[in-house]
Amino acid sequence: MSDEQKQFANLDECVEHWRTHWNVPGISVGILNGGDVDTRGYGIASMDTQHPVTADTLFQIGSISKVYTTTLVMILVDQGKLDLDEPVTTYLPSLKLKDENALKVITLRHLVTHTSGVFGDFFDDFGMGDDALARYVEAMSELRQTYQPGELWSYTNSGFNLAGYIVEKALDKPFEDAMRELLIEPAGFEHTFQFAVEAITYPLAVGHVHPDPEDEDTLEIARRYPLPRTSHAAGGIISTVGDLLKFAQLHMNNGAVDGKQVLSEAGVKAMQQPQVKAAGLADEWGLGWMIFEVDGTKAIGHGGTTNGFQAALRIVPERNFAISILTNGDRGHAAEKPILDWALQHHLGLAPKERQEVMLEPHQLERLVGKYAQKMADVIISSGEGSLKMDYFARSALADSDEPKKMPTAELMPVGELDFIVTNGPSAGSLVDFIDTDSGDIRFIRVGGRFADRVTE
Repeated sequence: MSDEQKQFANLDECVEHWRTHWNVPGISVGILNGGDVDTRGYGIASMDTQHPVTADTLFQIGSISKVYTTTLVMILVDQGKLDLDEPVTTYLPSLKLKDENALKVITLRHLVTHTSGVFGDFFDDFGMGDDALARYVEAMSELRQTYQPGELWSYTNSGFNLAGYIVEKALDKPFEDAMRELLIEPAGFEHTFQFAVEAITYPLAVGHVHPDPEDEDTLEIARRYPLPRTSHAAGGIISTVGDLLKFAQLHMNNGAVDGKQVLSEAGVKAMQQPQVKAAGLADEWGLGWMIFEVDGTKAIGHGGTTNGFQAALRIVPERNFAISILTNGDRGHAAEKPILDWALQHHLGLAPKERQEVMLEPHQLERLVGKYAQKMADVIISSGEGSLKMDYFARSALADSDEPKKMPTAELMPVGELDFIVTNGPSAGSLVDFIDTDSGDIRFIRVGGRFADRVTE
């Protein structure tokens, strides 16, 4: 832990330091420690209105929604309506995917562990009608099969939207109705919504973005607020830090809320068991949950990013501790990380361990240099002094413009032959790794959990 982190005497000092350091307009934080709940707000909900963020301000929680979707799937497993290990074609016999062999073997378990191999960042909008998700799934027939099911791990939004459609078919009702009736209402999440029209009458934050990611000082409001309905299962929930802590309590209390069993104890435990080694975003992946080891102690959680919002939830089940952080800036994750680290150290005495640099030979670095590409980004890797540099050109399907934005050049420190840590800028601490073939050729780079192919000139 850095000296800068150690100086903070309390949560307010810590949050305000990192909020202003990373130019995040507003942050809401909730901490559950034993039986004590503390929720607070900092900064502003909107640059336009200047309304303050409070503990009751609603934010988009982004991909933390995936754990809600997995919880819903597990409720249906409890009811005998779904089986994690049945091929998805059991529930969707007319489903078509580009790779017919993959189609035969992909299961719900593959979907909720990001191991299906189907291209993940598919955000096409099919309107707000109840048929939107069905039309989305039909269009998935054109998506690339990046690798065979279970072969590798990569972050896959489309897989969770497919899981949401399986829920729809199993219950013969829209996904959002199923989520509300089986999870949100029984668990008492009174400030958790799935549509902007539901949230609009409550205190609400709006997202903010840097129009030029290399200009740290200039922010603007992200005017496109709602996600496509087709992405609700992957990232559509709008909530407060207090309701996120209630969700954490559900998973720390063996699936029960106020004496009501929402999810079975077996379902809760299954979700927290490691399923696959992950890269970049967590140490391992459970069913829906990211799984971490912090100073020898198991933690679970998830993060979330939408247009101008970034969020984090971290739970230490054996210590009955959880922290939720919601932000309305596109550098929210950069602020969240040191806040999470401070809270775990301050409340639990748990300090994250930093990975150590590994010295690589020039030829080991040179084999990684080049251009990589996928639908959502172009990546250029160049060599430095015993390290690599990464120029990342991102395209966002959730923003109004599809023009690629150049992120600040990242310095990559080797921590393994194919594993690197970003050492500067808003992504500092994140993992970038490379996947090679049996013959030693570089097949992919993985950034933010997503694969990009090596481009041969």
